[in-house]
Amino acid sequence: MPIFRVEEDTLIIAQETNVELEQHIEIWIENSPWAVIQGELVLWIDRQASAQDEEGTIYPDLLGVDSEGDLVVVEFKRRQTPRDVVAQLLEYAAWANELPLEQIHEIADAYFEKRDEFRGKTFPDAFREVFDIPETDELPPLNRKLRLFVVAEEIHPRVARVCRFLRTSYKMDVSCIVVSKFQTESGDEIVSTETEIGNEDFSSPALLDYPPLREVVLEVVEELTHGNTDTEFTPIKVKRRALEKYPGIRVAAVPFNIRIYTVNQSAFHNIPIEERRYWCLRHGVYRLYDPEKDKLDGDEHTDQVE
Repeated sequence: MPIFRVEEDTLIIAQETNVELEQHIEIWIENSPWAVIQGELVLWIDRQASAQDEEGTIYPDLLGVDSEGDLVVVEFKRRQTPRDVVAQLLEYAAWANELPLEQIHEIADAYFEKRDEFRGKTFPDAFREVFDIPETDELPPLNRKLRLFVVAEEIHPRVARVCRFLRTSYKMDVSCIVVSKFQTESGDEIVSTETEIGNEDFSSPALLDYPPLREVVLEVVEELTHGNTDTEFTPIKVKRRALEKYPGIRVAAVPFNIRIYTVNQSAFHNIPIEERRYWCLRHGVYRLYDPEKDKLDGDEHTDQVE
């Protein structure tokens, strides 16, 4: 998919370039986890994990967990995906599917020691921080489901066909993401990600009639608070009510959809969404945004919560 820049009344196409190394994609996604699963947050718990199975050692590229506690396995390939990548991904999935809770915690704790933002933190602490869960709420059970991702510059047609078959016939949550890199005349590098397989939802035909998740979240928040800007709510309460109203809806993206519309959190400034909907009172606790009370200081918001 081409990328354009605007020059007066003309669209100028940006030159597409090759991603130099498979490792570059890994680093980008590791540092920007919401880019691989658009509209969601992911807590990575290992990179290039050294895992043992009956045949020896395997090395999943990235292993993470989403806000529902489901494990996320990502395999990166430079240029076009080789045909055996699906077999490789399923091999990793078979290993991850059998991971007990204690081992997931051990894997995460070892990885966190290599990451400045999580060094010294336990898995529960990091999970609460990333997914905005207050201490009063319980954490979800881990590893009930697997989410599998192939990320490459080009997805081989046979790989796409097999992944689509696994989704539609076996209800496996497997997706193919295409990463493209562009360079403008000024030398700026632009990276785009596009979901080639995975946007379709296989759980229920009724999901096609549901509103966009961002509107579902706002609708539920307004119900929970009765539109009162003094009434508090938490992402978990929003998830539960959203599932009651819209069975089968993917609620893992709820925390991200709250944070990017929360004006005193850093996500609001990092992602170009202008609408102001929520205000963070403390970790994991929000209320509706009140333009009269929640005063702005220039382009920055007071009491910003990271």
